[in-house]
Amino acid sequence: MTTYKETFGKQIKQVSSDPTDAGAEGQIWFNTTEGSFRSVLATGGWVSGGNLNRGTTGAIMAGSQTASIIAGGYGFPTSPGGTNNTESYNGSSWTNVNNMNDGIGYSSGVGTQVAALAFGGVPSSAPYRSALNESWNGTSWSEVGDLVTATMQMVGTGTQTAALAIGGGSSATDYATTNQIWDGSSWSEGNDINTGRAIAAGGGTSTASLIFGGQVPGAATAATETWNGSSWTSGSSMNTARQALLGAGSPSAAVAYGGTIPASAPPGANTTQTEDYDGTSWTISSATLVAGRSDTEGCGTGTAAITAGGNPTPVNATSTTTLNAPSIYSPIAATWASGGAYPTAILQLGGAGTQTAGLGFGGNGGGGNPNGSVISAEYNGSSWTSSGDLNQKGNTGSRTGVGTQTAALCVARRNDGTPSVSPVSYIAMNNVEEYNGSAWSNSPTLPAATVESGSTGTTVAALYFGGSPGNPPAGLSGQSLYWNDTSWTATPSLNTSRAGIMSAFQGTYNASLGFGGSTGAPAYGVTNTELYNGSSWTNLAVMLEQKNRGSGHGTSTAALAAAGQNPSTTTNTQIWDGSSWATTASTATAQYFQGGGGSSTAAVIFAGADPSAYTTATQEFTGEQQALDYKTLTSS
Repeated sequence: MTTYKETFGKQIKQVSSDPTDAGAEGQIWFNTTEGSFRSVLATGGWVSGGNLNRGTTGAIMAGSQTASIIAGGYGFPTSPGGTNNTESYNGSSWTNVNNMNDGIGYSSGVGTQVAALAFGGVPSSAPYRSALNESWNGTSWSEVGDLVTATMQMVGTGTQTAALAIGGGSSATDYATTNQIWDGSSWSEGNDINTGRAIAAGGGTSTASLIFGGQVPGAATAATETWNGSSWTSGSSMNTARQALLGAGSPSAAVAYGGTIPASAPPGANTTQTEDYDGTSWTISSATLVAGRSDTEGCGTGTAAITAGGNPTPVNATSTTTLNAPSIYSPIAATWASGGAYPTAILQLGGAGTQTAGLGFGGNGGGGNPNGSVISAEYNGSSWTSSGDLNQKGNTGSRTGVGTQTAALCVARRNDGTPSVSPVSYIAMNNVEEYNGSAWSNSPTLPAATVESGSTGTTVAALYFGGSPGNPPAGLSGQSLYWNDTSWTATPSLNTSRAGIMSAFQGTYNASLGFGGSTGAPAYGVTNTELYNGSSWTNLAVMLEQKNRGSGHGTSTAALAAAGQNPSTTTNTQIWDGSSWATTASTATAQYFQGGGGSSTAAVIFAGADPSAYTTATQEFTGEQQALDYKTLTSS
């Protein structure tokens, strides 16, 4: 047998650990730690995307992996009838847009994010099936020509102007073989498919389509058929019969994913299994869905697909899953992990620095300091060490610290008066202190005392905004103040006055992001996002969930909003990409009024309160990463 060296002219390199750079692609090596030959393998994989604003099943989807819409469906248990909800996806988050004219479920759809068609299904009221057909222009829906035959749970392929409506159910028990053709203005009957079926999947155009899987009387099917513009031809069956599955692609390259197995009626368990079609045969993929899913639609291509909602567990989920095209890299999901305990259980403290060089200071309610604390501590990525105390006790409210571990500002705070008095009298304070890495010194005070404000910047150039002059929400402030290392100057106010506002504290004084907060009952938490550009505040895309008294991290173009209240204590974490918010990994435990530091990809939160008590908990966030895909080679 020819050796590797005889073939390639060089020996196989021995390494103690696998290489971590892309230069390893196409190479092989011997890992002495594992005792095996290794290489890098290009694979595709499913990853989580941004959550829908509303859980749904039996909805239609149209578009691509990074630009799609979802419409209609069911919202059990609160909305048992078909709904008209429509949402648009930008590759990271979903936004509510104009609704359909009619509530509909188990319909089908084709097209793009800005030019789609939705047809058939089950309306919100009788009859059981519908011939309705609506067209989407990117802004609104309009009713167009009805189907020839009222049908539900069919497969749709094609575009807004040239589509097929394939199979489905023309009654509660019938599995149709009908094939209806849309020419942009009306529907007509085309040649039937060979196997009548409902809740199948497919992809392609009006002249070159594919249909696969679905439900036939009493069971599921693995049958596959292709359309050449005039007739249907049976092809290779999938490896696994399944119904209520999802699919995307074309007759030459398709992907089938999810659905219910075993092949019986009523449906069995949801599956994560994925199969790839190469135009001739199906192959079970190593890529599996993040969670089993059924009863919704997918869209995209055979290598870049998407689905949202459907029936994972629990029913009518909001989650989105996308398929990445084959790559030598695989995504590693964002995570929260526990860090070293903060020196004292305390809330309303300030924070600065990074995940591995953090700073916490002040606070209220812990360590024998019910009216405020002078405690200051430094974090090294694993444990906390006490540092120089503040000169004046008091709590710092929500995120009123900026800077680094060795150069930070503690801006304003409040003293909570006498705890035995009910209600507690909150006393706002306007003092400012600066930390040099070992000790705190007093700096020029704020023009007016406020609490629960936001702040961004550095010790020499910072912005301080929002808050309350007293006991929130009794009074709210939209003030905005600029610090130039010497004095404070008023700048244009926020568009929405609020307390408990969060901010991307690593931003600059002329690129500041403020988000969430409270405007008082009944709007305990708000979703408002505002950007300051050095001269004015501008409203941007709102948060996916109302939130206040959490912590903000990062910059104006890459921010993280962690935990907080909504109005109860929440684990929800959202990430900002400069234009929109998306969900990311939730904190391990609920936490609010915590301190924090770090960026949108490497953050730390600490102390504050959980739902039942003050806490010393420290949690560290690591954003989504990319890792090389390794393969162990065998003699085969």
